[in-house]
Amino acid sequence: YEVSPELDTLGPFDFGGRLTTAMTAHPKQDPATGDLHFFGYGAVPPYLTYHRATADGRLVESREVRVPGPTMMHDFAITEHHVIWLDLPVVFDPHLLGRTIPYRWDDAYRARLGVMEQRGDAPVRWYEVEPGYVFHIGNAREDPDGRIKLDAVRYNRDAFARTWGSIGGVGDSSGPRISPNDRPTLYCWILDPATGRAVEQPLDDRAIEFPTLNDAHVGRSSRYRYAVHDDGVVKYDLTLGSASRYDAGEGQAPGEAVFVPAADDRAEDAGWLLTIVSDRAGRGSELQVLDAADLRLTAAVPLPQRVPAGFHGAWLPQP
Repeated sequence: YEVSPELDTLGPFDFGGRLTTAMTAHPKQDPATGDLHFFGYGAVPPYLTYHRATADGRLVESREVRVPGPTMMHDFAITEHHVIWLDLPVVFDPHLLGRTIPYRWDDAYRARLGVMEQRGDAPVRWYEVEPGYVFHIGNAREDPDGRIKLDAVRYNRDAFARTWGSIGGVGDSSGPRISPNDRPTLYCWILDPATGRAVEQPLDDRAIEFPTLNDAHVGRSSRYRYAVHDDGVVKYDLTLGSASRYDAGEGQAPGEAVFVPAADDRAEDAGWLLTIVSDRAGRGSELQVLDAADLRLTAAVPLPQRVPAGFHGAWLPQP
């Protein structure tokens, strides 16, 4: 949807009639070219369609990507030369229409990650991975040996069932507190074209969501990730394999921490994190500004209206 500078709703935006499929909530802008990469998924064929728009707003490419069924693909990744697809075992179920969110976990649907060249018509190369689900990507990049390294927040079957059930889908959100193995955690996959295999491993065992980074490093090598954890924000140093944490206080619920670079851009973590923190008791929300280098609280702006937790987006410079 397009809105005016005054935030009036102008209506659906379809690139002059060229966009004919759905569009997902997580497009990726290449920091070097300015191209916008995005996709749409659907309940009927084509199940997955890739799109690319240029920096001046022209939709120049739409390409079907063949997958076995109506997978729910919430996010994806790009690297300098590739697009990374997540074909995972949560699929559309028409029997759920009118009753709940019509997607569910399907053990029969195999889990794969796909690597597609951005240019040309070479087929997608698929890598079998352990069953899991991903709502949100951290980042992806190519290493000097041509391998793709991807990090994201991964849910196993039980963690997905509890989360999905809690937001209105078909899932079991009852039962005992989830174990360390049944929570969404930061995870890494290495896709090796030389062997055709994926190597995967967890990077942390704490429950997190909404990973972010300095957008100037999207699809490129990047050292830092930021994520929401309980009543705080976690900063990961992927080079040192360490993490630090900002505590917003008991009963507080931070939202996605969006990185805003400093004017001099002297280091990858030189800048601020903007997060809307809401009181779980319903007393209100405030915009908090953290120093991205050390997670020090630098400013807090009370908001006139409580902001519901869960939704997330981006902060843009004023034109």
